[in-house]
Amino acid sequence: MTPDERRTLLRAFADRMLLKVTAMDDPEDMPGVEKAVRVAAGIERVYSRCDRAERQIRDQTPNPRKLEAERASHEEEAIKARVSLANTLEWGEKRRRDLGKWWDAAEERTRERILAQPAQPQAQTSVETLPQEDLASQTVACRQPTPVVSYVDYTESILKARAALGLNTIEVETPAPDILAPEP
Repeated sequence: MTPDERRTLLRAFADRMLLKVTAMDDPEDMPGVEKAVRVAAGIERVYSRCDRAERQIRDQTPNPRKLEAERASHEEEAIKARVSLANTLEWGEKRRRDLGKWWDAAEERTRERILAQPAQPQAQTSVETLPQEDLASQTVACRQPTPVVSYVDYTESILKARAALGLNTIEVETPAPDILAPEP
């Protein structure tokens, strides 16, 4: 059975149960009232389950208005992106025209720097064809060299520049040792 067929049969069953309950006489004692309440609650649960399933199906079907609104917002974002790109390209072209020979010189210098960089070696053999001992030597050979980092202390140069400009040095007063001592 398909879910629609099951829902239809379940709703028909709940309808028949409701008709039978309404045809019964009113309960006269407490156990009869309890039984009627349990039966009514069961019928209500069946109806609730059917309604919930139908609501889920209705919510899952795409709303054409919602789809069109989403499509319109995506189109709007795409148009904004195109306009932004066109403005950026126009600004870049205008900047290039305004700078003229300076732009060309910078472009040439950049090209020279790129060409002056050493080419990175490419491994010609694949990993599957190398024996284990060759694999270790190959991976060591392909690693990038670690750049050497050196520390340069510019404190002396900064102090000389300050003195040359006539800037005062800022001295920080340190508190007396008894202030720093914890209280007993």
